[in-house]
Amino acid sequence: MGKVITIKNNKGGVGKSWITLQLAHLATICDENQNDILIITSDSQNNILSYAGIEEDFNSGLDSWIKKGDGELIRLRQNLYYIPLTNYKISNSIGLKELIKTLKNKYKYIFIDATPTLNLDKNFIEMSDSILIPTFLDQVTTKSISNFIAETELEKLRVIMPNRFTRTKKEKDYYKSLEDIFKSSNITLTLPISQSGEIGKLIDRGKTIWESNNKKLKSIMIPFIDAWEALQ
Repeated sequence: MGKVITIKNNKGGVGKSWITLQLAHLATICDENQNDILIITSDSQNNILSYAGIEEDFNSGLDSWIKKGDGELIRLRQNLYYIPLTNYKISNSIGLKELIKTLKNKYKYIFIDATPTLNLDKNFIEMSDSILIPTFLDQVTTKSISNFIAETELEKLRVIMPNRFTRTKKEKDYYKSLEDIFKSSNITLTLPISQSGEIGKLIDRGKTIWESNNKKLKSIMIPFIDAWEALQ
């Protein structure tokens, strides 16, 4: 039976889709048995396709899977697949839950790229085994973590992952405050993902960090490896 991992923050624009792709690709690399792994999105922009360098038209997506038990399935990498979103007004929560149950029999891991604007996310959270929250190190995004924690099942929260770190004093202070909050918990606060022009170059090329030999990206890989270990 597969596991469901949700990547979510109540604030948009924190790099959630990009982080989801990096983690899912890492999962395929770490899986010695080469099981299939799936990404599902509730983001109608389907940014994961661009991040993966995939230019592919599609007419059916998650809504078709819920209604018919079938739909388009896009191959992103070896053993890594993606169900796009074509209808952001999906309201069949029972159908979604049944679909996730069915997919867990086929995929070892199901990664959910969850947006903060859809009611679908409540169902995704309910079906999740583990939750990762990406965040910026600022007042607004840090506050959104507190709000999200208050709304969800705390035992499912495994990882807080700061993103786009520029090493300002304020960012360091916010990171220290998060360390103080979570130091006595079972929640992993990863090292921050540094802001890097090299990431932008990879995105332009449709590559993940695991497809680069650039030594500048080695430090960026560490938070993902730590997060993946915590999500097991």
